[in-house]
Amino acid sequence: MVANKNMEYPDQELFDYVMEELKKKHITPLTIGGAVYEMEHEYFPNKSVTDFGQGFYQLFKKREVLNIVATGLMIDNLATEKKLPEPMQTIIENDLGQFGVDELLAIGVANLYGSLGVTNYGYGDKMKIGYAKQLDNDGDEINTFSDDLFTALASGLVGRLGHGRPLKVDNIATS
Repeated sequence: MVANKNMEYPDQELFDYVMEELKKKHITPLTIGGAVYEMEHEYFPNKSVTDFGQGFYQLFKKREVLNIVATGLMIDNLATEKKLPEPMQTIIENDLGQFGVDELLAIGVANLYGSLGVTNYGYGDKMKIGYAKQLDNDGDEINTFSDDLFTALASGLVGRLGHGRPLKVDNIATS
């Protein structure tokens, strides 16, 4: 099939799908805010968990974030329902360390928020910050992608925080 250039991208449907799936996994502004708090409270001591989670929905104004998160959530759901072909079912169901595609997708999200997003993703993934630890150890559902996406979204908020500070320079010459 060739790309249909006349079809509009289903932004609202994709956004609604991602929000519903994140809600089912309990990935919310509050759970993300908790992870961001763990990573950033020493730099922003006056911010609360709720404050840190406030930019959550802003992350999804990027179509690329929606696409990546939807893809990872879809794969986890299919794996939970045992609908993946072998050997992918076994690999994803057991979150085999040599797989790495879950991290690659998550790094795709973190990378959209610069070096702050990427370095914080690496730290958060290694430490299994906040709710990511629960997702990683949930025995009822497969969260091979979800725990990494959670950490990437938290890291994206860290990047937004750091990059959201205005430059403090005078007399920038324009030419």
